Amino acid sequence: MKVLFDISHPAHINFFKNTIALLRNNGHDVIITYLQRGKLEKVLFKEFPEPRKIRAGVHRGTKFSIIFEANILKFFKLFAIIFRVKPDIVVSVGSFTGGMVCKILGIPNVQFDDDPERTINVFLEKLTSDKLFFPPIIQAHGKVKTFNALKEWAYLSPKYFKPNVEALERYKVVPQGYIFIREISIGSLNYADQSNNMIASIAKQLPRELPVLLSLEDKSKRELYPEEWTILQEPIDDIHSLMYFSRLLLSSGDSMAREGGMLGIPSIYCGTREMKANSVLVDKEILFIEKVENVPSLVQGILSNKIHINAQDYIRDRLIEEWDDVTEFIISNIM
Repeated sequence: MKVLFDISHPAHINFFKNTIALLRNNGHDVIITYLQRGKLEKVLFKEFPEPRKIRAGVHRGTKFSIIFEANILKFFKLFAIIFRVKPDIVVSVGSFTGGMVCKILGIPNVQFDDDPERTINVFLEKLTSDKLFFPPIIQAHGKVKTFNALKEWAYLSPKYFKPNVEALERYKVVPQGYIFIREISIGSLNYADQSNNMIASIAKQLPRELPVLLSLEDKSKRELYPEEWTILQEPIDDIHSLMYFSRLLLSSGDSMAREGGMLGIPSIYCGTREMKANSVLVDKEILFIEKVENVPSLVQGILSNKIHINAQDYIRDRLIEEWDDVTEFIISNIM
């Protein structure tokens, strides 16, 4: 079977990582189309050296680029690619442009999404998909179905992710002895209303007794952060192990904040996006959502053990009991 995965965001690499490996191990032909976007291309080629990869457009972070290059031009490039490659099925996360191509060419396509707040996108996904799947944050109706987990669980479940403490040696930190911080760039429509460099505004108020590993999307803003903070360079080797062994995680982006919660560490999201997917983890008491100006006191409360945090193993054991195996779910809806 020939399966084409259309990847337009770095998070989609992780989402499909185990699915692609299992398909290839079982003799299926896998092709990947992708957007040239930030570090996506570099990470993609590192994670997937073997499958055929074809650039299908560019995303420069501006509104013009998002609308014109990453959608309109991408449609025509994908059309040419899919017409030439002739896959048996196309799989993506919210790629209604690929869905439109598949509808025209009569090729089945399966789409996933976890952001029902983007109503126009969801409307287009419903029009263009043969199957459309969400976590249990939307009402299943018609072709819209749900799976019982968040999409990050596809690669963070203990079945697939085994933390490696050796990943810490390069940065000279010890388990539970450092803070992991993610500062995103706001070059995306999702974060159009969010202030840039949010965590930089409170950096000097954060505890200085613990080292900080900073995943900084816009490296040109390095001078805004304490010089003793360690800046991670993408692609980051075994980033989820670095997150897993941290004392706590702070992120201005929602994806990594959710990942931290699923890894069982105290995880704080200080961004402005309101997502139902985040609420799932807040309800399970494994994610804090806080305004950035209130983050220093929350961090101090966690570090001083004044705020109750469930044990890491307890959190992850509970999730694996309650949630679906997302990778198996993806494969079952492709084959």
